[in-house]
Amino acid sequence: MSFHLPYMELLQQKGCEVHAYAQPGEARLRLEEKGIVCHDVPIQRSPLQMRNWAALGILTESFKKEGFQFVHVHTPVASILGRIAAHRAGVPCTLYTAHGFHFFKGAPLLNWMLYYPLERLMARWTDVLITINSEDHERAQKFSVRKKVTYVSGVGLDLQVYGSEQEHCEAAKEKAERRRQLFNLRKSDNDELPFVVLCVAELNANKNQKQLIEALGQLGVLAGNIHLAFAGTGPFDHTLTELANRLGVNDQVHLLGYRKDIPDLLRACDVAALVSYREGLPRAIMEAMAVGKPVIGTHIRGIRDLIEHESTGMLVPVDDITVTAKALIQLRDDPALTKAMGEANKERIIRYGLPAVLRAMDSIYVEALNKGETLRLPSEMHASLSGD
Repeated sequence: MSFHLPYMELLQQKGCEVHAYAQPGEARLRLEEKGIVCHDVPIQRSPLQMRNWAALGILTESFKKEGFQFVHVHTPVASILGRIAAHRAGVPCTLYTAHGFHFFKGAPLLNWMLYYPLERLMARWTDVLITINSEDHERAQKFSVRKKVTYVSGVGLDLQVYGSEQEHCEAAKEKAERRRQLFNLRKSDNDELPFVVLCVAELNANKNQKQLIEALGQLGVLAGNIHLAFAGTGPFDHTLTELANRLGVNDQVHLLGYRKDIPDLLRACDVAALVSYREGLPRAIMEAMAVGKPVIGTHIRGIRDLIEHESTGMLVPVDDITVTAKALIQLRDDPALTKAMGEANKERIIRYGLPAVLRAMDSIYVEALNKGETLRLPSEMHASLSGD
């Protein structure tokens, strides 16, 4: 829930009372400290869970009782339940931020069969559909022809958190020592500065970290001082370790586990990487851009919105090990290109920063507030298990 706190604070600045609906979680205390009214609702991530029927009833009754002027919903299941409840309760205006439709180019047929008809149906009860990447925006315009579809560049990244440090003043030895500590690197015999590629993501099938490890394995001796660092936990922890061992690159693959120092890791690495099968608009890439790092990413929805190939990073096809290996070598062997890409990213990320996004949301919220016949209490709808 805290991911959208700036939106809630924006509404509070307009004199609105804001309510948040989500699964019970630790974020509730932080929101209540901000004066946000929190409601626990048993929303389940799977649309087939029976508990979602109970959640729908709770939402409908609460929306009727509160008399909201508008509701803003997020995440697939919560957005469906929230829009049905808002329609039943007679809420004057409903907003929906699509963080990444589950139906996309290359998605499994089951996704299209389940989620596409639902979104087309829900579109009639959605006054404003907010998209955050170009593919979703184009598709939403086709099934929401009688409603408003708009584009907002993400949910807003606090750029001040990722202000880059002046690393260029450090001597090579100091840089190497710092990286060894952050990434658990062994000291090399020749004190060669390691070239670190950092991937910040849950270790799972969708994030596809194996593509990076297989690319490193394909390089063999050409990999030299390239090291892969993975910050995150997940079910593929042992799978990735076994793969690195089998390919003989275990000394160059570092699983860092759960980390709270992501900005520090990003500043210390050379390149960031995210080679997922599916993304909406990945925060991990935006964070890397904010600290001025080039990015290797798969050529998919959301990632290609952020990366301009050979200008701010390298786009590689999903599961193309050879092209990925070439990208690793090219960025390692061309420091001038790597630096130029990083500098370009610091400029490019501004449009995705919190100030730019809040300006866009301010206009949307003003329109929503003016839609009703009388000013009532606006609400935001959130699910604690949000993927974006």
